[in-house]
Amino acid sequence: MNSVRLCSIPGIGAMLLLGVFSGGAFAALPKVDDLPGPLVSAAWLHDHAQSVQIVDLRDDPDSLGNEPKYDTENGKKVLDQIGGHIPDALSVNFWALREQRKIDGKTLDFQFPTAEEFQTVMQTSQLENNKSIVIVPTGDQDISLQEAAFLALELQVYGVPADQVAILNGGTHAWIAAGYPVVVDAVVPMTSSHWTVESTHTNLIVHTAQVQAAQKAGKLLLDARPLSEFIGVSRSPVIAELGRIPGAEAMPAEALYFRAEDGSWRFMQADRYKAVLAALRLDTAKPSIVYCNTGQYAAGAWFILHRIMGLNRVREYTGSIYAWEHHGLPVVGL
Repeated sequence: MNSVRLCSIPGIGAMLLLGVFSGGAFAALPKVDDLPGPLVSAAWLHDHAQSVQIVDLRDDPDSLGNEPKYDTENGKKVLDQIGGHIPDALSVNFWALREQRKIDGKTLDFQFPTAEEFQTVMQTSQLENNKSIVIVPTGDQDISLQEAAFLALELQVYGVPADQVAILNGGTHAWIAAGYPVVVDAVVPMTSSHWTVESTHTNLIVHTAQVQAAQKAGKLLLDARPLSEFIGVSRSPVIAELGRIPGAEAMPAEALYFRAEDGSWRFMQADRYKAVLAALRLDTAKPSIVYCNTGQYAAGAWFILHRIMGLNRVREYTGSIYAWEHHGLPVVGL
């Protein structure tokens, strides 16, 4: 497995689990605080920070301790690069959300974690059950939104109800740009929580054999990579061949996110995505499977289709082309 550093950000201690007795029986658990939808704004999170679990997710945990960097444009101070983190946030290293294991005698990276593996990561990050979660990407690049969507997918697969998980649209970048504070305290290890996988929903993900069956059944197979990779003029370094899975249609990553006036990268709203997909002539009324190279671009597409647009028959091929090639299956290009 990749070398990662998992820890919690100071300012949050271990949450106390209190049993309130009434007539010799435990009182009902408190109601989980409602989220307004799959996306929240910086203003909403600022007003509700004490009632949700804020989970900072990034692929460079060292940046948690850096100061934000600013530039000057037309005489105005603008945020150039984020630094620090939202006060009292928990911390998850994106690379801890993937595993390395041997399959058929080959060592494969980027594997979807087992329930036990995922539970360990969440416990190390001090997540608690039965409290709403707001995932905070950096917002500096569109890839950070896909990383946040990947965690949202794993949380939903491993039992967290969809309506208990949201993403801060624009991430830490939007938070800082809105004038809210960040802290750059040193990140220190803390004791684990008792978060557990209470159920699994593996129907949200598929494996290679299911993709092959979907091909034969005429189901919609969506390639969520950049268009140049879909048509086969470029490829990711982790992929051996140029091209796409036969029968796939393009849902290009560059059409799915936008950069706001404050410089943060954001998801669009459902009506905008409907227009985008119509322009791409994608029939989302069909059951669909999204894929990419290793599952990250696809997670962003899954979040858009399933969470933002409310389409229920959407699954992710978590192994994507990386696994497809491992099975010796062909790709097609120009």
